[in-house]
Amino acid sequence: MKRIVFLLFLLLIIVSSITAGTLAMYTVSIDTLAEGSTVAKEFIFTGEGTDSFQQGIKIAPSETVDWQFKIKNYKNQVITETDLYYKLTFQVSASAGKQAISPLTVSVKDLNGNVLNRVTGTGTFDILGTFPLSSVGQEKDFMVEIQWPDSGNSDINYAGNRFGTTINVAAIASQVPLSGSGSGNPPQQKPVSVKYETTAPWQNGQGNNYQYAYKITITNNSSEPINNWNIALSLQNDKLTDVWSNAKLVSYTPPGNYLFINPGYNNQSTDNILPGESVSFGGPAKGRGTEAIQNVSVGGSNTNSITNVDLTCEFGKASLN
Repeated sequence: MKRIVFLLFLLLIIVSSITAGTLAMYTVSIDTLAEGSTVAKEFIFTGEGTDSFQQGIKIAPSETVDWQFKIKNYKNQVITETDLYYKLTFQVSASAGKQAISPLTVSVKDLNGNVLNRVTGTGTFDILGTFPLSSVGQEKDFMVEIQWPDSGNSDINYAGNRFGTTINVAAIASQVPLSGSGSGNPPQQKPVSVKYETTAPWQNGQGNNYQYAYKITITNNSSEPINNWNIALSLQNDKLTDVWSNAKLVSYTPPGNYLFINPGYNNQSTDNILPGESVSFGGPAKGRGTEAIQNVSVGGSNTNSITNVDLTCEFGKASLN
């Protein structure tokens, strides 16, 4: 019998629940902060059902957990006989009756490690794709990466059973193109990238106070220069005490809020950030150096403050090159 695939509209759900648990006080052993399950390893778009499995997920601050799933347009000898379009919708939200674990970053990658889309905290995004008409069955693999960056003692705020995050993955297939909030391509590059790096901390004298060195790099990803640049940011616990060169620290009030401006050398390479170029500066700080900067905005004399920045934080490095 000739196999004809009519409009497929399959809504199949993977549910990954991540629930916070008890927290050991940052000794060698950290109790499980999150656990749950991932259901389904394959979406099979032939109208004949789906295979599934279940595995546990455990995650703690500074850890990364990966799980993989596959989509296919065939089962056994049955193959779709049209172009087949699919949409995967990822919804990251607070578990029922709980608050979301806001530091979690959920990324979806292909097996080459390319990021197709991601969200931090909570949010929803789509990944679109297609299986072109072929006499041979096709399949695609995806990797979901769940990362909990270690941001210092603030992670204790997520101890207990009041916090939990759920990841829902819905799959839809159709003979006609689908629309959605994502394109299946890497997220559009943000106009500015900011990288915050710290060294491993050391103790200062006999006071048991910790110090570290920090470095901030601002990259202009846009097509316009950022003249007479400035950057504002905040830190809750660590304290940036000074800047060595290539910037001026003009404000750190109220406590925890910082404003750096260009050094005013009357030099285009330091005072302005040309398209595709970067500027870096750094200095000493007090604390453990494991807290991510927040509320980052970059501005200039020719542009309004830019808050849509791509932020990367790297802690405890041996050196800052």
